[in-house]
Amino acid sequence: MNTHLWRAGSQSLPHHPPPLNTARSSQRSSRSRIRHGRSKEKGIPKCLTQTVTDIRRKFRELEQLQSERLQESQHPNEDTPWKVDNSEEVVMRNRYSNIAPWDHNRVKLQVPAECCDYINASQILLKGRNGSIKRYIATQGPKEGQFNHIWRMVWQETSDVAVIVMLTKTFELGRDKCFPYFPERLDDKPLIVDGDEEFRDGFKATIKLLEKTKDKRSSCTVRKISLKVGEKEKIVWHLLFKGWPDFNVPEGDDRNALLEAIKLANEKNSGPHNPLIVHCYAGVGRSGTFITLDHFLREMDAGAISADEREDPVFEVVNQLREQRMSMVQSQVQYEFLYQVLKERFQRRAKSASPPTVPLDDLAETDSEFENGQGGVRLH
Repeated sequence: MNTHLWRAGSQSLPHHPPPLNTARSSQRSSRSRIRHGRSKEKGIPKCLTQTVTDIRRKFRELEQLQSERLQESQHPNEDTPWKVDNSEEVVMRNRYSNIAPWDHNRVKLQVPAECCDYINASQILLKGRNGSIKRYIATQGPKEGQFNHIWRMVWQETSDVAVIVMLTKTFELGRDKCFPYFPERLDDKPLIVDGDEEFRDGFKATIKLLEKTKDKRSSCTVRKISLKVGEKEKIVWHLLFKGWPDFNVPEGDDRNALLEAIKLANEKNSGPHNPLIVHCYAGVGRSGTFITLDHFLREMDAGAISADEREDPVFEVVNQLREQRMSMVQSQVQYEFLYQVLKERFQRRAKSASPPTVPLDDLAETDSEFENGQGGVRLH
């Protein structure tokens, strides 16, 4: 039985590497240990100097842990946090039959009790080593007919300011990836959310585009949007980043632009308490990678990751994300990308702090693994 599918005949998101036959998820702390001894590169955590083979092994272990959760989800009567709602109305709102939020932390729309409160969106919380907490909402790109749902969620889940990071084009690879739920041009008429059309609760919102600019550093199209309900108004910053192919990673200049997009999203937000809304197509691959990078860049800035790490925090955080939303950091190449980006950041810091201490032969050997198609991508 394929535990990744819940309704026969529904479209499912392609699933890639087969899982290993490993131990139960309760043993994940030992799985995150670094196999090898000292790093060859001073000042860089050991987990970031692992071989491509080891990084890929870790990804297969993450896939196995997820497979175990999905198997548990097939028995909804058991006491498990991995329950999903398979009712017909809910399944129809999903883009994919095998991508849904866990029931314990899904976003619930504030609608009348007799109405379906479902939206394919998950509350995400990541805790830094200094105790700081950062909140996110990971969601799928809205389908046609879900315009009402996403703007209700933005209104109810964010504070005075909202930031939406969109990591997909509306149309990509010959198919619809996201319904255009946002105003496109300044001269467009305001968009109207009419709650009476579906929920009959009197909720009405007006969405008006105030500004539209292109941020050169991040390659983002930045929209400043007014979201008004009655006499109350909040500003919504909508950041559209198009340089990230589905199931893959940014290439060339788009790689550095992505890091600038992460920085820009945090500058626009009012603080880590206010959930940053992130979506791509299914809301797991690119969205999970973005959230993981944001978390670790914050940790690095806080000095919370040291060169003598014995555990693999990348493995641990991705596993934590998948406990909050299935399939986060969906593909192997996205998982490898995390190590490459973070390693590059540490290398830059090491170069700025002291002369290079790594033998050129060692650097050339490490680089060739990735340049010869054995894993990862390089930042330039």
